[in-house]
Amino acid sequence: MLVPELARAFNLRFGTDKAPGQIKSTLKNHGIKCGRENGKKTWGSWLFTPEQDQFLRDNYPLLTLTALTAAFNTSFGAVKMEHQVRAYLHRKQIPSGRTGCFPKGQPAWNLGVKGYMGANATSFKKGQIPSNYKPLGFERITPDGYIEIKIAERNPYTGFPERFRQKHVHVWETANGPVPKGHVVVFRTVDKFNCDLENLMCVHRNELLLLNLHKYWDKPEEVKPSILALVKLEAKAGIRTTGRVPGGGRKKKTQEAK
Repeated sequence: MLVPELARAFNLRFGTDKAPGQIKSTLKNHGIKCGRENGKKTWGSWLFTPEQDQFLRDNYPLLTLTALTAAFNTSFGAVKMEHQVRAYLHRKQIPSGRTGCFPKGQPAWNLGVKGYMGANATSFKKGQIPSNYKPLGFERITPDGYIEIKIAERNPYTGFPERFRQKHVHVWETANGPVPKGHVVVFRTVDKFNCDLENLMCVHRNELLLLNLHKYWDKPEEVKPSILALVKLEAKAGIRTTGRVPGGGRKKKTQEAK
């Protein structure tokens, strides 16, 4: 036997659970030889007798490889493994006679049926609500720290009648209508969880740029109204406050009349 086959036979005989590596180490430590000639291939036809060879030829067209291996071991009291039988069949070019194709004229099992055959054990039942469904008004926090709320609004990407939107935008639009083109809704304070209407403002993207350049959200609350008024004046007059420039340092404030 080969070592894997010997390990399996040993375990069946003595009710143990020895691994092939353990059996191999024991054979080496005790100087137990296999008796085969040096250089003789371990996968030669000598592993199977003529009677066993004929059994494989007669039954391979009738059985799968797994079933054939089990039938072989039962018939001959052997402990052959599936890969051993497969290798022998391949080496001896013993065909199964099966092509894997439907025979000509055989009717298809789904003849006359259109599309999917129907529900299975894991399919949703009619009217069943998924376990991860969230009702309208459900809120969640995004990785960016904004609150999103589920509302009854058609999702333009999926067509679903419900979608999640940023809560502060939804609150502002509920009171004032859709956000004008080129504008965004931002917070007056740094608290992104405060979605009260008094803490929200709609600004043009040019104004948002100037607010960031003036570091509006880092300033004390008492000076923010003045910065906001200055930003609106600069945006209206076409004034842009430059930020840091390549090469280090900062540029002075410049004016560009549009």
